[in-house]
Amino acid sequence: MSIVPLLAGIGLLGTPGSQASPAEGEVIQARYEVDLLGRSRVIFALPPGPRTITAFRWVPDPDSPDSWESARLRLVWDGDDPERAGVDVPLGQFARTDDDRPGSFVNDRAMPYRRLGRLVLDAEGPVRGSLRLETVPEATILDDRGYLRATLRAEADEAGREPPLNSENVGENHEREIDPAVRYWYARDPGPVASRR
Repeated sequence: MSIVPLLAGIGLLGTPGSQASPAEGEVIQARYEVDLLGRSRVIFALPPGPRTITAFRWVPDPDSPDSWESARLRLVWDGDDPERAGVDVPLGQFARTDDDRPGSFVNDRAMPYRRLGRLVLDAEGPVRGSLRLETVPEATILDDRGYLRATLRAEADEAGREPPLNSENVGENHEREIDPAVRYWYARDPGPVASRR
């Protein structure tokens, strides 16, 4: 007997929506259904790379409480340590209201990875809804900019300056601020940047 169906059944592993095996080079519309009780975690494997997530969409269940907003979202790229993921922010601050689709929330930043990507969601309260990712079969942005990184902003000092990133390997990205409390940047290497630990 395999333990995977058992873990999925009790909510320790996520259950992806129906997805056929894509042809090489095809755009993948991945859908992951989330139904978490309080104090629980779900882990989803993303489509095999190299790929770039071009749209990240969260569609909460209409009857789900707002506890999804504070659920901890982590996106783990290639060599990242899951406890120090490249993206580590509350779900409600990562995705903004989608003006084109009322009732859903979106982040359309490019999120490339070479081989492996995982999505981890930790919830303190009940969370129900659907994560929908659109991915394209390339990750050339890794060569130009690197892996997406996102954390809650550190407190500024008395002069209003944020802590520096202190790395030639990192470029801060100020385009399309979704939430000013979240700091976005790209790093060329997987794994946490030393100055961010």
